Amino acid sequence: EAYSYPLTLRKEYNRTGGTLGAFVVATNSSWGIDAADASQSPLWCAFYDTLGVHGVLSCGATSNQELDIDVESDLPTGCSSDYLLSVTATDINDVRNFSAYGATMVDFGAPGDNIYTTDGNTGYEFTSGTSFASPLTAGVIGLLYSLPCNDLSNIALGSPVTAAEIVRDAIFNGV
Repeated sequence: EAYSYPLTLRKEYNRTGGTLGAFVVATNSSWGIDAADASQSPLWCAFYDTLGVHGVLSCGATSNQELDIDVESDLPTGCSSDYLLSVTATDINDVRNFSAYGATMVDFGAPGDNIYTTDGNTGYEFTSGTSFASPLTAGVIGLLYSLPCNDLSNIALGSPVTAAEIVRDAIFNGV
């Protein structure tokens, strides 16, 4: 259900050349199942490919535990999809201190350790979690699509999957 809505909106946008639906370019999964075997969830994992074909990249937060996802797996970051960016949390020095890792299944780290944010009441606090790193990455995807670039805009309308791959590759090449 959580992914059907943005997929439906993006498919309608693609079908109508942007007159209906919504230009959804990214989803975020700041939730999952620590150490879950991704091979036991083929439908869940395949949905990231479905989103990607329609031009939507997905960001997945790794575990907030020091797990090697290549060995112990994880959901969703253990899913093998070209359109899922698996993100772990790093600190101000780009060092991973508490979050999951994996040379194959984790794509990169983003700020998520010792983040200064609102505390939900009237103040501020420092907190940590991969649930900061992953949505930050989804925001970067949105920012890249918002750049005034006619070529990317035309590609996004004509071949949404190609545009998603261009943006994904730009992120990978930049980290």
